[in-house]
Amino acid sequence: MSIFLVFLVGSGVAQESNKKKVLVVPYDRFEFVSEFDLDMIAEKNGVTKDEVYLLYQKTILQAFDEHQDENFKFVPMDRDLFKPYKHLIKYESGKFRGKNFNAVDLSGFSEKDFEKLLQDHGCDFVIFLTWYDIQKEAHMKNDGRRKRVPYAGHYLDYDVYNLFKQRVVGLGRVKAVAPKPNDKEADFALLRTQEVLKAYDQFITTVIDQLNNPIQ
Repeated sequence: MSIFLVFLVGSGVAQESNKKKVLVVPYDRFEFVSEFDLDMIAEKNGVTKDEVYLLYQKTILQAFDEHQDENFKFVPMDRDLFKPYKHLIKYESGKFRGKNFNAVDLSGFSEKDFEKLLQDHGCDFVIFLTWYDIQKEAHMKNDGRRKRVPYAGHYLDYDVYNLFKQRVVGLGRVKAVAPKPNDKEADFALLRTQEVLKAYDQFITTVIDQLNNPIQ
């Protein structure tokens, strides 16, 4: 029995070590916009208006950290380790494979510094979340009488680089889609983080699909 347990533990460690690790760098405060009033978002989450940005940032990093995949492991950035590099990142309009998106300009990064950033976190890739846009949409409730209620659409742009500072993915306006809400959940307009967390998980699945394309 003990030998079997050792085998299982060893097998699990081996599988984890074979995964590609992806450093996750969240959007900056100025890359976070919303058509919904921040006071409304704050009220639905039980926080202050000034805490909304950090709350959403914490939640999306949590989603990446907890996401399970057989090929990839996501590593949210370590704030202290990232500070020396933050000033080297600039945001700009970009195009990848014929499609426009909000990109990062890494021209200030030397290849040596960029490689060190990933090695400090033990990662093979880095994903920069470059834009977060919460748009006003609608959901049709059906609690005996059909009624349209405000509902959020969460859209993100992201840029992915490998260890050699080569872009491998760049996409814009990727929607984070939550499971269909019940009527009570719909009243929170997909602004409460416990529902948004589910949408982030679906978004991460989309990211993985894109990451698999250049690797296969």
